[in-house]
Amino acid sequence: MTRRTHFLRPIRPALFLALFVSMPAAAQAPSAEWEEAEDEEDASSDEPDDLETSAASESAAPSVEGAEPVPAEDADPTTGQEAPARTPTSAVQAAEAATSADVDEARGGGEAASGQATDVPPAAPTPAPSVATPQSPVGGADAPRSLVAEGSNYWRPIRRGLSWWGFAQAQYHSSQLSEDQLAPGGAPLNRNQFELRRARLRIDHGWENAAATFEMDGSTVNGLAIGVRRAEASLLHRGDGDDDAPPLVVVTAGITDLPFGAELGESQRDRVFMERSIGSLALFPSEADIGLKVWGAYRFVSYAAAVVNGQPLSGSGFARDPNAAKDVVARVGARAPIRDDLRLDGGLSVYTGRGFSPGRDATKDSIVWIDENNSGTAEPYEFIGVTGSAAIPSRNFDRWALGLDLAAALDTRLGQTRLSGEVVVASNMDRNLLVSDPVLISRDARQLLLTLSLVQQITDYGLIGFRAAYYDPDSDLIEQRAGVFHLRDQTFWVLSPTVGLTLPHGRLVAQYDFIRDFLGRDERGVPTDVRNDQLTIRLQVDL
Repeated sequence: MTRRTHFLRPIRPALFLALFVSMPAAAQAPSAEWEEAEDEEDASSDEPDDLETSAASESAAPSVEGAEPVPAEDADPTTGQEAPARTPTSAVQAAEAATSADVDEARGGGEAASGQATDVPPAAPTPAPSVATPQSPVGGADAPRSLVAEGSNYWRPIRRGLSWWGFAQAQYHSSQLSEDQLAPGGAPLNRNQFELRRARLRIDHGWENAAATFEMDGSTVNGLAIGVRRAEASLLHRGDGDDDAPPLVVVTAGITDLPFGAELGESQRDRVFMERSIGSLALFPSEADIGLKVWGAYRFVSYAAAVVNGQPLSGSGFARDPNAAKDVVARVGARAPIRDDLRLDGGLSVYTGRGFSPGRDATKDSIVWIDENNSGTAEPYEFIGVTGSAAIPSRNFDRWALGLDLAAALDTRLGQTRLSGEVVVASNMDRNLLVSDPVLISRDARQLLLTLSLVQQITDYGLIGFRAAYYDPDSDLIEQRAGVFHLRDQTFWVLSPTVGLTLPHGRLVAQYDFIRDFLGRDERGVPTDVRNDQLTIRLQVDL
């Protein structure tokens, strides 16, 4: 029996190889009975042969638990270098690894290996962050969604990668000035209607030292209009801040927001009240202008300075900039956290530039007939001669504005409370309501703007607010009544209570504007208030 065992031992590996190659894949692993018989036979064999077989097996197969690459058995005869490592995927290599492990376990030497080698798939690589995934604007989920979603433009971060967002504002607007009539020229006087106030879609892409922004806006307030709201190309230096912090220095060119006051820097998406105050709309018909802006923030200080055309993009002025002079506008602000639940914001703004008076064309002498007796027949005394006038050339004039804004935000159990105020003094800056033209009136027109607002968040699902706005378009206007000169009062007072319902991606707000002005006349010809209050109910949904 001993002689037969030693006779078969030299050819046993070849027999095992042929057996495993011929067996099906499911039956190639050695059975438990076969392993037990082999262990007994190995124990009765001579010591040198078993050690040699075990060493050969261990050099050809690594530990199965680690599934590490198996070194090559032979070197490449052409290069003399070892062949690349391979993994034990074949059935023969699995059997050799199992046999080596059984021998080691039977002798009690070394750590026990597993009985069968299996393919261990490589770990899936960590996917890189997609640059096409939409990102939320400033604020995030932790910010009060009824008051802060995008944040002030003066503290706007520029994130790396591609992001987009937008919102739609649909509203019903009603005014006491509404009439079912047509104005001279054919424009309807009805103001009670459903409107699409804003439909914004914005795309941002930021890199390490560059960024681009493109924003479209649609509206039906004065007919269907779609245009570019913002188009910015920027170079920047981020400093030590991350993507959620404003860059240290940004140089922006294109259609960009004007850095003046708090209302111009407030996002239309975040604004609780329907529109900017009446004075802000008079001085700045649109928030954006075309030019070059340098802005940024460092710790608690923000800054912005721009050189712009000075021509509003609201469509109410010239299609192109009428003069070569450019306007300069700047703001320096600060944000100071007094306590964990209290924060103060403020800023000082300045605007200086050159306005444009279009002048007047020359006219010829003419004759005018006025039918005073309504007879339909021309009488000699009903003809009046009108002397022609010479042309008045276009001229530039100086204009400026100085503003101060302050705000305080307090976090309470009920929600965030925000109190803000703004004051602006200006000269020849009205470009929308009672347009300033000192060339025609031969003097400067001084403006004064005051705004005070309070907004209280009621949990995450409601808000109430109140705003008082005062605007004086011309503090030095004098008129004559019954032979007596009077200082004419053209001031506006607008009181706006607001109530709203807020949801994670939507807001329903109602606002009533009590407007007090001196645009009308009583039976004596004295300026009096015109009934022009208005109601607006708006539904806003964010994309």
